[in-house]
Amino acid sequence: MNNIVHVVLLGILQGLTEFLPISSSGHLVILQHFLGFKDPQVFFDVSLHLGTLGAVIVVYRQTLRKLVKSGSSVLIKPDFYCRPIRTVSDTPDLKLIWFVLVGSIPTGLIGFLFQDQLELMFNRLELVALMLIVTGLVLQLPRLRKQDNDQVLKAWHAPLIGLVQGMAIIPGISRSGSTISLALLLGTSPETAAKYSFLLSIPAILGAVVMKLKDLTVILISPTNLAAGVLTSFIVGWLALRFLLSILNRGKLAVFSYYCFFIGLLTFVWLRI
Repeated sequence: MNNIVHVVLLGILQGLTEFLPISSSGHLVILQHFLGFKDPQVFFDVSLHLGTLGAVIVVYRQTLRKLVKSGSSVLIKPDFYCRPIRTVSDTPDLKLIWFVLVGSIPTGLIGFLFQDQLELMFNRLELVALMLIVTGLVLQLPRLRKQDNDQVLKAWHAPLIGLVQGMAIIPGISRSGSTISLALLLGTSPETAAKYSFLLSIPAILGAVVMKLKDLTVILISPTNLAAGVLTSFIVGWLALRFLLSILNRGKLAVFSYYCFFIGLLTFVWLRI
């Protein structure tokens, strides 16, 4: 991984597709097939993920600071240990932390139990194309429900959204697109849907990093190229996340579905030529 152009391109790809609802894994598989890109080294791949994780932390830094402050302060209060369920239920910040933890459980189980089977899917380009079309359909689902109801994330929403996030390990299924679409379909506001989706992505990204680090053998990338890739994924990821939030606030999430339909169908046609 000593070609600076490939390093920057992979950083751009990671930054854009990690947050825009168009599937980062699906695009990587397609690019590998048609453009001859190779899988990035484990260490470099992990670094790119940490770059986009940094973008999430920066965008939601105020929320994260508030959650950490609320979580740490309640741990020193006796009431929490006497009545933990009631304390969590009565404290919005603790409730959100709990929802993130609950939502992370099905994601982690799917990733751990089906990792080998899911990795085989990365060699099936037709499946990736089909999953991109599925992602396009998923992005249309919020249109089935108007956003004029409770607008609140409920306890039973968390495991469902976490389950969908786990299914997004399949290449071609967008993690952000599927989790945000389901949250909107369940009646939450766009702001709440995005916040929960990207807070839920933090343990998911960290889990993926840990899983990949166990395959690390030797580091064959220069510090300069590594820094270029991480910085690129961070900057592009930050811009992509801000762009997605603006699209969500305007209720235009479905526009990404047409891109997914186009890329999925184009890949099918190309494979038949």
